[in-house]
Amino acid sequence: MKKSYTQKIALLALMTALIIIFCFVPITFGTISLALMILPVLIVAQVEDFKTTFALSLIMGLINYIAWFTTKAASPLAPVFQNFFVCVVSRVMIGVNAWLIRVGLEKLLSKSKLEGGKKIAVEQAIYFTSAALGTITNTLFVGAFTLLFFNGKTLSTGTAIDIKYILAWFSLNFVIEFITFAIITPPIVFALKKAHLVEDKSLNKKDILDADVVDQQPANEIQQ
Repeated sequence: MKKSYTQKIALLALMTALIIIFCFVPITFGTISLALMILPVLIVAQVEDFKTTFALSLIMGLINYIAWFTTKAASPLAPVFQNFFVCVVSRVMIGVNAWLIRVGLEKLLSKSKLEGGKKIAVEQAIYFTSAALGTITNTLFVGAFTLLFFNGKTLSTGTAIDIKYILAWFSLNFVIEFITFAIITPPIVFALKKAHLVEDKSLNKKDILDADVVDQQPANEIQQ
């Protein structure tokens, strides 16, 4: 239990550091800017419990919220992302949805007799699906909240915010982020498990179904 808790704190610290870097030092390719800050959340959603995933998602949303009032305040999109729902709630939903999808698929397949390469392939497919749908969650919530609060309003560039603008805004970025995060998340999770930096919960192990129950038991009961 103590080792698991220590690993969890270390993982959260590492992922928070990455989020800070990605938020304040954005990675751009020409006119395309990747929201790499969501990658640590997608990774944690594959290996940790709901509380840890939710906590990191909230941390990511709040750090990004601060960035839009500081280093990104001069951007024409700053007024949009300075909205709490657009910037924070949307980010929190990434981790929540990715975690629910991953756990749901693992429970669905937990009784399957999978071994060796087939088990690894199925696990990687689960992480791919979870990361992909987590990325979609980000796009849908940011777009929906932007339309809800800013539909018909004009940016400092003179561009009006409407459904056509939202679709054009997200189209290219969404495709690139969807492919990138869905592809790179599974091997990163696999590497973390191989390095024993996170707990490896196999599809064939009962602890997938009972993990939350075990975490809630007193330490003396677990030792008995």
